Amino acid sequence: MKLVFLPSIVHMAKKPHGWYKEITIRPVVAVDGYEAYEKVCSYVAEVFFSTNERELRQKLITNRQESIYTTAYTLYKVGEAKCPAYWVGKDLLTALMQSEIDIEIENLNWAMKTGIFMLPQGTVFSPANDSLSAIYWHYDDVDKLLFWTAIDKKNSFCRQIKVNSNLTKNIYVDIEDIKDYKPQVISEFNSYIQDILLRLILIMGCRPELIEQEDKVVKINKGFAKDKAIDLYQPIWIGRSYSIKRDRDMQDQGGTHATNPLLSL
Repeated sequence: MKLVFLPSIVHMAKKPHGWYKEITIRPVVAVDGYEAYEKVCSYVAEVFFSTNERELRQKLITNRQESIYTTAYTLYKVGEAKCPAYWVGKDLLTALMQSEIDIEIENLNWAMKTGIFMLPQGTVFSPANDSLSAIYWHYDDVDKLLFWTAIDKKNSFCRQIKVNSNLTKNIYVDIEDIKDYKPQVISEFNSYIQDILLRLILIMGCRPELIEQEDKVVKINKGFAKDKAIDLYQPIWIGRSYSIKRDRDMQDQGGTHATNPLLSL
């Protein structure tokens, strides 16, 4: 989906004053190597303050193959949940991208049904070779539907998937209306991003020790007056201290050849 078309379809309204605080639980300090949290939330705000859930759900039914509504609905639900976000450590993300992990999606523990995974810049690239800054997701546990979207500089890539107990009956709407690429390219890239998303969800349930949260508040002065200071929080991390076992580590442990980094779950 071309992001430039978003305003004309969801009837963009001007974001209200103070929008950032209104749709965020924890305003977060800037993190080197990651997109600014406020900018990532701004995509959410543009949808959240311009439409409503009932209208979006109707659009999803009547326009199943138009990616804008899958993206818009996902962003709306993330805004409704007040943009909970998790910063993914670069080594952990690299390990997940290079490992083969079989995931039974219907058995995942959706402790967090809605949120944002903040990705390290320069790690995951779209077909246009632009770095993806975040993956937004929402899981509807009533209708067993997973919605997600990922955004680069110009496009959003998204999918909605029906999660059934019978894997052979799983169906999904694979959005392929980006005219610059062949449908197969979009489908394969969507599968790649979905694998990353599901592995991160799995990590949150199976490896809670990799989740790091500091309650320390940082006070940022916006001017000379004390009432201009704002409180920002440290990010919630997944795998900040995780490190890939390099070739030297493998040799020290008796390994004889290089292997892809694998994550023990």
